[in-house]
Amino acid sequence: MKQQQEKLGIREYVCIAFLMIGMKGTEDTPSMLFSHVQNAAWMIPLLSGGLFFIPLFLLLKTLSLFEDKNLFEVIQLLLGKYIAFFISFIIFCLNTYAISLDTRTYTNIIRAYYFTTTPILVLYGILMVVCVYAAKKGIQRIGSISYILIFYVALSFFFAFWLSMKDSQFESIFPIWGPGTLELLKAGPLGIGLWGEFFILASLISFMTSFKDFRNGTWIAFGCVVIQLSLATMLFIALFDKGLSVIGYPFHVAIRYISIGEFLPNIETLFFPIWLSAAFIRFAAFLFINALIFGHLFNIKEYQYLIPSLATIYLLIGMIPETPIDVALLKEPLRYVAGPTFAAISIILWLSAWFKGEFKHAKNKKNM
Repeated sequence: MKQQQEKLGIREYVCIAFLMIGMKGTEDTPSMLFSHVQNAAWMIPLLSGGLFFIPLFLLLKTLSLFEDKNLFEVIQLLLGKYIAFFISFIIFCLNTYAISLDTRTYTNIIRAYYFTTTPILVLYGILMVVCVYAAKKGIQRIGSISYILIFYVALSFFFAFWLSMKDSQFESIFPIWGPGTLELLKAGPLGIGLWGEFFILASLISFMTSFKDFRNGTWIAFGCVVIQLSLATMLFIALFDKGLSVIGYPFHVAIRYISIGEFLPNIETLFFPIWLSAAFIRFAAFLFINALIFGHLFNIKEYQYLIPSLATIYLLIGMIPETPIDVALLKEPLRYVAGPTFAAISIILWLSAWFKGEFKHAKNKKNM
């Protein structure tokens, strides 16, 4: 099949990973983090990233034993056909839930700030159609576009944050521990859900040029995104202070607030096309991966033809919540469940490989 012949290099993979996870800084994630620990919210990405480092390391260590197989093939080898199907189906359902609510969140952002009179269904439909078109082009094409787009995304983010710094009060991050160290330590594990996509990205191993590129790319993207989300949250705290608790999408409020002198007061139109392009690529990658998972579950080789049908289902699910508040309330349980679930699966896979002696066999094979 054509998509099986396409390969991702480390640069394209890192760009896809950055857009899939780093874009969380432009939606409601900073506000959600602030609601838990107030002005110490910028520390949650660092704490949760440190916690997720362990299961991610164990996952990569396990996958290194089967360099020619993707995540779901490894699950089947280590846990058996029926348990593997059950776990893979849970992963697919969590992904379905996440894509449905995240695409609706982005539709809400577009309508609230840019196309206020256009019906939600119309905007949602256009978003999904573009994402389906990109997803059907294959993951290698998505990676190529991501590599081209990442420079403009990074530059626009840096420019927006630089302009907002003149009105920011960095004293707002004090006291440094927010409501207290105990509350901060309690909230740290809740942020593990921020990094669940790194688990899902392991399904792309067979599309990579080598496992080494996948492993190194994962660590590069992981480090960059942890720092990026932490800095973005810190800047929003410095700009909005306690007002961040009532701002649903702080990035879009910020770019409407900043200006370049008096001759160019409304510069959000400069950032919107770049942000929207990044959103298209993010969800195109999600659609491709979920179609890949569904194809593995039911042994469908031509899984790319499933993408339009899956996108239609996600749109129908995403239209169920009536208001942005309903969407936020439905997303909250996912943040608590997805991350720990993926972390637990990673640890179970490592333990299974260890008990079966796979690490010992790999070591002996290497020494031969």
